Amino acid sequence: MRIVLCLMIALVAAPACAEWVSVGETKKASGYIDPATISKNGNFRKVWQLQDLKERGKDGAMSRRVLWEYDCNEGRDRMLSISTYSEPMARGKILSEFDPGESLTHITPNTPSAIIIKIVCAK
Repeated sequence: MRIVLCLMIALVAAPACAEWVSVGETKKASGYIDPATISKNGNFRKVWQLQDLKERGKDGAMSRRVLWEYDCNEGRDRMLSISTYSEPMARGKILSEFDPGESLTHITPNTPSAIIIKIVCAK
């Protein structure tokens, strides 16, 4: 029973314990990735990212935790899953969770995604 309880606590605390590494900033948000979550499947990489918003969104969100997939050969990306949080750095109450169902789109040069694809595809 103790093992199950410890595992459940670890799973709940995982987003707050991630080792977020800064990958850039825009006028609206600061961006981070958790390099420990980079997974590889052929030419594709998945990584958890965090967007820490500078102003509270209309839905009350101060941060977003997003699972992104990158196509290293074609320079494309897409969101696989997104959760919004009431506090910075993926803390506080989860306000929403959904899978956007987006298709892969080409990455625009000189954007945060252009920086991140270089990092995750180097692994």
